[in-house]
Amino acid sequence: MAKKELQAPAGTQAIGRALAVLKLLANTSTELPGSEIAAQLGLSSGTAHRVVRALIAEGLVAHNPRTDSYYLGAGMILLGQAAQRGFGLDKALPVLEQLNAETEESVNLTVREGGESVVMLRVQSALPLRFEQHSGARFPLYTTASGKAILAHSPDAEAYVNALPATLSRLTERTLTSPAQLAAQLAEIRTRGYSIDEEENVAGVRCVGAPILDSDGHAQAALVIQVPTVRMPAKRMRELGARVVTAAKEVAQFVPVDRIMSR
Repeated sequence: MAKKELQAPAGTQAIGRALAVLKLLANTSTELPGSEIAAQLGLSSGTAHRVVRALIAEGLVAHNPRTDSYYLGAGMILLGQAAQRGFGLDKALPVLEQLNAETEESVNLTVREGGESVVMLRVQSALPLRFEQHSGARFPLYTTASGKAILAHSPDAEAYVNALPATLSRLTERTLTSPAQLAAQLAEIRTRGYSIDEEENVAGVRCVGAPILDSDGHAQAALVIQVPTVRMPAKRMRELGARVVTAAKEVAQFVPVDRIMSR
């Protein structure tokens, strides 16, 4: 039986399909043939072909005739660069690069999207032992230093915690498992100024994070330093915690936090 095609309200279906194609290509590391795009999105081959051709005409998707496959086009680079300027990420990047140079560790700028923390900007450590990650990676708020830093300074923190299930899903053996544990950590973060991820999101990686606050003291974004556990004793964690707080305050001068909306 053929898969049922993606449905949307009248007048928005074509836009929804085009966005679905772009997101699919953005989340794959390889080119995709039209048949694979159609299969993954539940579209007929004819519909997928029409959507892809329209995106090619706008420069948002490109076609490799040798493999008869598709990938994101140069137009997406221009859109991405414009979005980065709009969010002030081009001005925030030197702060991340300086923090990376001082610590030799990976640094992320993340934003909140609903119940997830999403990496928007990353400066990778040059050291051979490091955690590989990419822009666009997303994780539950309660498992990450970035998510907890944001939550601790979010107006809906209490509502978020209350809506969680009684037992939280684990990503590692050290992931928080109860809303009560999370609530206690959020209170500590407000007092201490920075958040900690004790291998709760990725085994073998410790992180410290600080919120990027708006004028009301609320956060939808955070700055995080990621460090392999073997290079992160408690003393260094405190030192990096103080440093990431200072850097987050610098970034807050450039990033229009009011534009970063949690969905």
